[in-house]
Order: sequence, then structure tokens, then C-alpha cells
Amino acid sequence: MADSTDVLLKFVEQQWIEAKQAEDQRSIMTNIILVIVAAIIGFIAQKGLNNNVLFLSILLIILGLYGAIVSAKLYERHQFHISRLTSWRKKIDELNPDTKLEALKSEANISHYQRFPVIKKIKLYYLWMALHLMIAFGGVILTVIIIFFS
Repeated sequence: MADSTDVLLKFVEQQWIEAKQAEDQRSIMTNIILVIVAAIIGFIAQKGLNNNVLFLSILLIILGLYGAIVSAKLYERHQFHISRLTSWRKKIDELNPDTKLEALKSEANISHYQRFPVIKKIKLYYLWMALHLMIAFGGVILTVIIIFFS
């Protein structure tokens, strides 16, 4: 029969894989959206800001909002797996107090936060969301220009 720590380590490994998968999916989805956005902006630049490209500017809004929503959902899934992983890591630390996992984690966090005191305050999730919302905002600006000024 497997040792409790071995079982927990297997669960930790699985949660880590699933958390990483959520991040990978967010990255891939964002890259696909950026390629589509670049193509749309290139097409609009060639054709000019007129009613013929209005649907493309609206598509930018939709892509930006979709990206933000999917990014938020994938962040939620990532956090779900990380919270499970954290619980199991704490249990491993309880079962194996000589490893001092939690103390080592705290030391590493303190060292890291001392090296990066300002940038640590910016959550990566906010940067992903900002990127997608800027795409949507750009679509809104282009749509307004096309509707009212062309």
C-alpha cells in the first residue's frame, strides 16, 4: 500500500499539471486572438475607416471581451488547482515535519519579495485582462470613428 505522502505527492503533481494547462490555454488563446486582431487591423488600415469595415471593428470588441472573459475563467481554474495543491502541500508538511516545506516556502517568498518589492504588487492576471480589454477598447474607438466620422 502506498505511503500517505506518496499519494499526496501524486495529487500535487496532477494539480500542478492542471494549473499549468490553464495557463498554457490562456497563452494559446491570447496568441490566436492577437494574430486575428493583427490581421483585422491590417485589413482596416488597407481599406480605410469606412462603413465597409464596421463589422471588423465590432469584431475587435467581441474578440477583446471574449479574451477577457476566457482569461478570467482560466485564471479561476488555475487558482482552483493552486488552492488544492496548497492544501495537499501543507498536509505533506504535517506528515513530514523534518522537511520544513512551509518554512522553506516562506523564506523563498520573503527573499523574492525583497528582490522585487514594486513589481510583485502587479498581478499577472491583471496584465492579461488589460491586454484583452485594450483590444476591446480599440474596437470601440474604431467603431465610434467609423460611425460618426466617416
